[in-house]
Amino acid sequence: MLANSKQKGWKRRHRLEVIACILREASDWSSRTRLVYRTNLNFRILGKYLSFLVERGLMEEHQVDQIKVYRRTRKGEVWLMLYERMLKLLEHC
Repeated sequence: MLANSKQKGWKRRHRLEVIACILREASDWSSRTRLVYRTNLNFRILGKYLSFLVERGLMEEHQVDQIKVYRRTRKGEVWLMLYERMLKLLEHC
C-alpha cells in the first residue's frame, strides 16, 4: 500500500514544511477545526504542533467562549519570512 501511495503523488512533509503551513494559515484567529482542514493534518498531530508553537512563542492561543483559537505572533511572522527566504536561496543553488 505504501508503494501505491508514492505512485499517486503522496508525499510526507518535513516538520519545517508543516510548521510553515500552520503559520501561513494562522495569520488571523483560527479554530483548530479550520486549521485541520487548511493544513491537511489530523487533530492529534495538529495539537502537538500547536503546543510546540505556542510554547516557543510562534503562535498565541485565546479562549473565545468554549473554543480555543490561534494566530501567529510577530515572532511567528519573522520565522515564516526567514523560512521562505531560505527556500528561495536554496532554489538558486
